[in-house]
Amino acid sequence: MRFIKRHKVLMIVLTAIVVFFAVCAGYIWHLLGQIQFIERAGDPSLTVPTYAEEEQQEDADIEDMALSADDAAALLDADAAIRANLDDSKKWYSDQVMNIMLFGYDYGSKQYPYGRSDAMIVLSINKTAKKVKIISLSRTAYAAIPGYKNTRLSHAHGYGGPDLAIRAIEQNYKFRIDNFVACSFDSFKQIIDAFGGVPITLTDKEAKVMRAHFGGFQSAGSYNLNGEQALLYARTRKIDTDRDRTGRQRKILISLAAKARGFSTTDYMRLLDRILPLVSTDFTKSELLLQMASAVGYLGWNFEQHLIPAKPYKLVLRDNFEVILMNWPYEVDYLHEVMYEDVIPNYED
Repeated sequence: MRFIKRHKVLMIVLTAIVVFFAVCAGYIWHLLGQIQFIERAGDPSLTVPTYAEEEQQEDADIEDMALSADDAAALLDADAAIRANLDDSKKWYSDQVMNIMLFGYDYGSKQYPYGRSDAMIVLSINKTAKKVKIISLSRTAYAAIPGYKNTRLSHAHGYGGPDLAIRAIEQNYKFRIDNFVACSFDSFKQIIDAFGGVPITLTDKEAKVMRAHFGGFQSAGSYNLNGEQALLYARTRKIDTDRDRTGRQRKILISLAAKARGFSTTDYMRLLDRILPLVSTDFTKSELLLQMASAVGYLGWNFEQHLIPAKPYKLVLRDNFEVILMNWPYEVDYLHEVMYEDVIPNYED
């Protein structure tokens, strides 16, 4: 009789556990349904000009810019370097390294089919080294864009969204991107607010910029920035350089990760409920569930920051935009060393 009672109690407990996890799984599945899922297959409605059509415009563009002889020669050399870089079509990849591309985009005053990617950050998760590498790709890199003439890397997202931007990045930097997550500037602000703000230590110059727009911020120090303030911080560049600007973007990500380490399960659920509708991705629901299960472990790993190009280079005008003319062999090798630490990579065309 006692055995039967114990058996009934055990069955009740097991049933309660099963129901609890089923409810949790159903709720998470519901949350995932709020994301904008995008297959990485391009947009057939876009009219992409051929290289031949774009080449016919090159002379006129250069003439309009009234480039100096030195800058015109530097651009010609850069075009040749890009062609040489594209001759090697191999992309590095490894099952031990997961590369997630993060795009922050804005339409600005230009009427591109998609917003230009003001922020392009690779979240490279190295399972062998147990490190998360946060790698900024400069938006001003002078690079090849499939179907277009060579131009700023950030324009790729404007021309063809994440699909074209990923193709451009993979071709130029020679590594495989596994998935992407993208959000607009407006969504970025809402995400920061969903976190309850982001703690950032400001320099005197940064505090001055913030003070001019929002008041307060009387001196350098630590502040909890709301979404509007964090966006201004992430986009500020006039006080220093674009390289420093990418550093501010990485600081925001690292600060958010540090804050998330202290969240409870309930905190995570509330956070997901607010931020998932604000992003688009090519992860499937099942893949996202697996990544969410691993995310807590990743938060405990070492985080590293990197910027490509690793070295500063000459800036010239191209189509009235400043572009960086990079040493592609050096930068690609440097990126591979960072990304595939302690890993023997594979290659694919």
